[in-house]
Amino acid sequence: MPGIRILCRGILALSIAASLPAAASEAAAPSIPALEWSDAVSTDATSEAGAYDDVWTRVRSGFRVDDTHTPNPLVATHESWFAARPQNVERLVERARPYLYHIVEELEERAMPMEIALLPMIESAFNPTAVSPSAASGIWQFIPSTGRLYGLKQDGWYDGRRDFAEATRAALDYLGKLYLDFGDWQLALAAYNCGEGCVARAIQKNVDQGLPTDYASLTLPNETRHYVPKLLAVRNIVREPERFGVAIEPLANRPYFDQVTVHASLDMHSAARLAGVSRDEFLALNAAFPRKVIRSDTPVSLLVPVDKTETFQRNLEAGNWDTWKPYAAAKGESIDAIAKRFGTSVARLDEHNQLHLKRGRFTQAQTILVPVRRGPGAPADEAVRAPAGELATRHEVQRGETLFGVARRYGLTVAELSQNNPGLNGSLRAGQTLHLPAGTRMAAPAAAAQLQPASLKTATPKPLDYTVKRGDTLSAIARRFDVSLAELKSWNASLRSAATLRPGQRLVVERR
Repeated sequence: MPGIRILCRGILALSIAASLPAAASEAAAPSIPALEWSDAVSTDATSEAGAYDDVWTRVRSGFRVDDTHTPNPLVATHESWFAARPQNVERLVERARPYLYHIVEELEERAMPMEIALLPMIESAFNPTAVSPSAASGIWQFIPSTGRLYGLKQDGWYDGRRDFAEATRAALDYLGKLYLDFGDWQLALAAYNCGEGCVARAIQKNVDQGLPTDYASLTLPNETRHYVPKLLAVRNIVREPERFGVAIEPLANRPYFDQVTVHASLDMHSAARLAGVSRDEFLALNAAFPRKVIRSDTPVSLLVPVDKTETFQRNLEAGNWDTWKPYAAAKGESIDAIAKRFGTSVARLDEHNQLHLKRGRFTQAQTILVPVRRGPGAPADEAVRAPAGELATRHEVQRGETLFGVARRYGLTVAELSQNNPGLNGSLRAGQTLHLPAGTRMAAPAAAAQLQPASLKTATPKPLDYTVKRGDTLSAIARRFDVSLAELKSWNASLRSAATLRPGQRLVVERR
């Protein structure tokens, strides 16, 4: 209940327990005062932060959740599970690296326990795009209603639950409010998992029966019963990694990113290019845009690696990036024709729009977003290309590119490209380097289009044998090889009767 402080640990007055809301979505948005925790450290942690070279040392020095009075046997259970899988812990530690310094700074500012810095390991494995079956999203796993309650805007363009800086602020506000309600960090953490009402009812039940009301004594949902012990197990491993056979590399005690305010409408691919970082790294820091497009109607804060901030701002001011504008597609219009008109790929259009297509044509009139080039040297797509007419020895694959598309760009056949890159099996991945035959020249777009039919008429390559991978769909495979679903089904009898694809299933794709 907002505004109520409880300074004694482990005891909750009956009147307060009865008045707690059943769910976070039913409460009024809290106003969090300057927190005065009953177990706050007496030294000025902020002033001491500069004395540390390693962020993990700061984390260890701030552990304060006390579990010594009522030891929970489940902590040892989870310690054993993680100790048997040290690579899992090391993976979590690695994924925390871009975010940990910022969380530690916020926790020290609020004098909150450093165990909370490890909470995303339990909630989302530090995956900014994680979504739970209950629609919780982001590193801190806010459900939509609680996210809105704590000021996280959500619409078709922006989801504040995936905005790392905003979601961190909201999570610490929420946890601070829970501590003020329950007066105990284990109870506050339990309520973060299952809701205030859930914990309040469990406390009320124990009070009625004359039982203790500490976390370990409560009857809670199974997930919540394991939630705090799992966090404390990770805490113990981080505190003494050698004892559990885990390696935790030092993390420099300095910011990983800066916040940059952008007044522009651009897509995340272009933003990553302006910063000079990989698309995946940029998206991990800026996961709040479900359509991967930033709208220019309001200022937007982006997170950019510290050493790339000046580069990003300089390139942004130079205008060397693509903006996006609405385009009214007519019913029956070809998506391929639209992609060619705007100098982009179907995959890129599909990433930023929910396209309603059948056999590559719009099933209804639809307004979509299309890229418009900015600046004299800005590429229409993200591909790394040699200038038209110049010799090219290799090509860096971009997201959405296909063997057919790359071959067409250089006036080659798929067979020629495959022969120069053994083991392709028709599958490309972003960042992969393809080696081109000696003497290959980058063809102009029009020339490449003209070259393709003649090249393919003279070549008679064998059909491609493609192995289905986990997560593949027929539509995605068809787009990858520039073929239709009908063609895929006509070449593979197994697809006519089976409803779904299986990892490991073999498909035939005819070379065109």
